Amino acid sequence: MKCVYKTAAITAALLFQFQVMAAAPVSELGGGAVTLSGNNGAIVPTGSLEDRVALLERTLNARLRVQAELQQQVDSLQQEVDSLRGQLEQQGYQMEQSEQRQRQLYQELDKVNTAQQAAPAPAPAANGTAAPQTNYSSNLDENQAYDAAVNLVLKEKNYDKAIPAFQGFIKQYPNSSYAPNAHYWLGQLLFNKGDRAGAKGQFQTLASKYPKSPKRADALLKLGMLSQLEGKKADAKGFYEQVIKGYPSTSAAQLAQQSLSKL
Repeated sequence: MKCVYKTAAITAALLFQFQVMAAAPVSELGGGAVTLSGNNGAIVPTGSLEDRVALLERTLNARLRVQAELQQQVDSLQQEVDSLRGQLEQQGYQMEQSEQRQRQLYQELDKVNTAQQAAPAPAPAANGTAAPQTNYSSNLDENQAYDAAVNLVLKEKNYDKAIPAFQGFIKQYPNSSYAPNAHYWLGQLLFNKGDRAGAKGQFQTLASKYPKSPKRADALLKLGMLSQLEGKKADAKGFYEQVIKGYPSTSAAQLAQQSLSKL
């Protein structure tokens, strides 16, 4: 909008300058004096016919030059406005893509939360004691640290604080049964923040270090997506095929098949 106002202001100034130049008297031409007069303010050259013709030609040429310069500046300003409009449209598209990735992340996080809440309680063992919960740690501090990091995402929606929380958890409890999930959470958060290299590192760690983790298929899928975004179609194809072959009949395999068909 500022560019449009700027263009209008400059155009008005140039038109005023053009009018002033067009109305300026010419006092000397071809070595002889020429007087300009007019009862109503119009330019009326006096003198010989040749002088008057020459004066009119010079005045016309001056007007044409001013008009050409004015048009050139207006065209230049219009190009600048068009360029700025294109930049705004590109930024708008990038923001829309970022919001879409963010929505996808939130949807996936909500699905994880729903699945956790709907998970059945562990059945008691034959001797009457409760069976140990899968991937559940007996270390209360470890449980609290992991729950605190997860709650930053699911409850508080504070994704900036969740990143260092998961990083600190992985550093403090590298052998935790929650470590694979922590790597996946961290990869998702970094990807949503635009840190593709950091996200890729987390998904690679999960896929290579925890081959039995339920999140490995999703990690391989995300590695394929990241490779596709980087233009590495061969790598993306390899990751997608790993998901399809190693984890058939899963949602990750279905997404991998869809992405593979678009390569």
